[in-house]
Amino acid sequence: MKKALSLALAAAMAASLAACGGSPAASTASSSAATTDTAASGAASAGGQTLKVMLSEEPGEGDAFATTLNKWADETGNTVDIMVIPYDDQLTKFPLMAKNNDLPDLLSTTRLARLYPDEFEDLGKCIDTSIFEPQALQIISQNYLTDKLSVLPQQFTITNVFYNKDAFEAAGIECPTVDDRWTMDEVYEAAKKLQDSGAVKYGMAMDASRARYDNLMYMNGGSLVEKDGDSFKVVADSQQNIDTLQAFVDANNSGIMPKAIWAGGSSDNPGDYFKNGDVGIYFSGSWNYNPFVQDITSFKFGVMPSPVGSAGGSAILGGAGLAVPTNAKNKDLAIEFLKWFYTDKNFADYLALDKGLSSLKSVTYEPADPDQAADYKVLQAEVGQTTDAFAIDESSEWRNYYDNEYRDALKQAVNGDLTPSDALTEFATALADKAGWAH
Repeated sequence: MKKALSLALAAAMAASLAACGGSPAASTASSSAATTDTAASGAASAGGQTLKVMLSEEPGEGDAFATTLNKWADETGNTVDIMVIPYDDQLTKFPLMAKNNDLPDLLSTTRLARLYPDEFEDLGKCIDTSIFEPQALQIISQNYLTDKLSVLPQQFTITNVFYNKDAFEAAGIECPTVDDRWTMDEVYEAAKKLQDSGAVKYGMAMDASRARYDNLMYMNGGSLVEKDGDSFKVVADSQQNIDTLQAFVDANNSGIMPKAIWAGGSSDNPGDYFKNGDVGIYFSGSWNYNPFVQDITSFKFGVMPSPVGSAGGSAILGGAGLAVPTNAKNKDLAIEFLKWFYTDKNFADYLALDKGLSSLKSVTYEPADPDQAADYKVLQAEVGQTTDAFAIDESSEWRNYYDNEYRDALKQAVNGDLTPSDALTEFATALADKAGWAH
């Protein structure tokens, strides 16, 4: 369960930053170049300490975060000890570690801080949170029950739309822009035009994931729940949700999409369809971008801005963050690492390895290839499309009651087993009954 990565390195630091509770100046990560350079070279202890870090996966060769930890250890003269506990095992092992006072100093997590909020430091008191993308803080960091920020965003992915540039050109279609986005009706129209042109087999495809479909719901003003005082009210079967699902069913029935994907008749990955050049417009997520760069060689692809509906745009953000247990032996050292990590220079170096989206407002990953750089600008712009409705749905933690059942309801509608109204009403009723919420 435990994998040590010892990095005893020679360089030592002459100064140390104040730990949590220090002066505001000491705990603020400025985005100015002068402050960044100073912090990057000075945000560390005098060296000789060990930072115990818990990860959910064994870092592979060239892993961005492990490499960044190595760099910090090199600069500070400290040592990093990495322990690996798989994601699901963390739920049972972390409480035992806390009970036995055998906690890591720093951990990458998606949910432990929400499950055990009293076990973690309030990092909002240690780090200037104004440097972060607000949506990343809201979705990754907030535990929804208090204003405490137990997690700081490390990395995130976001839903997005890919398109086949060659097929668009062959069909005479011009890609929308961030400032002039398509509606879903225009997406469906373009998908039909792409298919009719013969450039692709299917005009569009979408991952068989509720998180991809839900963007259609949010952009039309729908949601699964609404706030109801201190509780929630289930609204999954609202009229706007029924209308959205009906339009999605109609699109599948029209043949512009590989219906078997959403009707449950195939386990095929629509991402493979896109890579093969069989799909013109593909609703998926940023995690596919770099694999596509490596795998797609027979045509040119790009990232198009996600569409808008009657209530605006929508994108779903998810990812992991860094947390510091309150009773960790070297929690002050962990906080020093975070101050070093979130400076512009060090975070930019991390992103250059990670090739992901940035949780800092002042830093972005910019590939050398101009087409890829343009795609990343579109991907980063998707962050601003996350909605309050999505945040409220997330805060309800509705998946603790039902999860796959929701996607199954959507599939039943696409397959024609139930009408969109019946499928959503059955799910909404079941969720309300199990959660004890109004409907």
